[in-house]
Amino acid sequence: MGLFSFLTGKAPEEIELFGDKFFKAGEFGAAKIEYEKAVKKAENKFPEKENLINRLYEKITDSKEALAQAHLQNSEHLIESENFDDAIDLLELAIALTQNQSLKQDIQNTLDKLLQGFASDDPEDSQMFMPESEPFPTAEEIDNDEAYFSILCNVLPEDVRKEYKSYDQSFKQGFIALNNGDFQTAVDKFTDSLDTSDLEQPLVPLELSTALVNLGQFDRARGLLEDFIEENKADVRAYQMLCDMYWVTGNHDDAIILIDQCPSPVKETFPIQMLLGETYYQLERYAEAESLFIECEKSVGQNEIVTRSLAKTYEAMGDLEKARDIYAQILNGCTKCGVRTDPFILRRYAELCFACGERTTQLIELYLSILQEDPDNKDDYYQRIYELYTALGNTSEAARYKLTT
Repeated sequence: MGLFSFLTGKAPEEIELFGDKFFKAGEFGAAKIEYEKAVKKAENKFPEKENLINRLYEKITDSKEALAQAHLQNSEHLIESENFDDAIDLLELAIALTQNQSLKQDIQNTLDKLLQGFASDDPEDSQMFMPESEPFPTAEEIDNDEAYFSILCNVLPEDVRKEYKSYDQSFKQGFIALNNGDFQTAVDKFTDSLDTSDLEQPLVPLELSTALVNLGQFDRARGLLEDFIEENKADVRAYQMLCDMYWVTGNHDDAIILIDQCPSPVKETFPIQMLLGETYYQLERYAEAESLFIECEKSVGQNEIVTRSLAKTYEAMGDLEKARDIYAQILNGCTKCGVRTDPFILRRYAELCFACGERTTQLIELYLSILQEDPDNKDDYYQRIYELYTALGNTSEAARYKLTT
């Protein structure tokens, strides 16, 4: 779980951008999950955004196919190193993901090669390919819930991923429900896991708290998180979640107290310092937020999280030119690294250019390009283009974009 990603307050377009970055980096499982979150939020909250929803479904399909192909390639490397059990797991996931019949056949061919060991007359060959536990399942017997849980776990840090895979079935079902936005089922399953499991599962309260907050059950979530931190004072994720909850409930002073009481090594980490800066920002203590974000930038170097925080802080302080220039730096960085430009950043940059008095054909062209990226907000862009053409004295072009009421 990334910084400030605990709650569901992000717009679907912002969630989509995280998916794009994961896809660009070859993290197709993580990209798929982000796109699924984005499309669920878009369908529930913004059903009128048909272009966005269709685009997200296309990206989900692309992610699944890319992930299946990657699993096939990785399974072949595992087979070469005689890690047959892990290779089988990847091939099962790949079959569950792909709808490409050609790729599905390639995967099946690889499975058939593994299965040849069972039919071999050589006992050593049979032993080589024999799984340590249950007999090899057919493609039709693959448990899609287990496959999906494995995909969800693939985006987690390695230590958390290994721990979650050892948890009981109720936890796994709750984790799937949580990531699909079925928060009540998630609460029920996580609670069952806490109450009935004989396994050591210390991280269940964190996931249960996430589900509870999304249901608005803040008191129970707060109690769980506070108890968890008492036993795990160095767990940065718990501090992030509890601060995020304090922001939503308006208890910003409690967030400052919580951060102040962090153990010293934890308090100086980048995530905790960013939490403090965001708390200052929400309290409208902009000068303190600015100073803290600048210090974070000095300590970690160029970082888009810090840069965005600084830009919005300057915008809130009324220093529009400085905010504009920072958004321009972000856009230049996106161009150089080849990552898809975030429409939100483009829009903020364009709006700040407009607010600073720019009335140029270049700004019109920028709004037209944003319109292509974000057609669901076309009326807002038409209005700006109309105003720009009017200011430039081009009344005929302005008339083309004038909105009728």
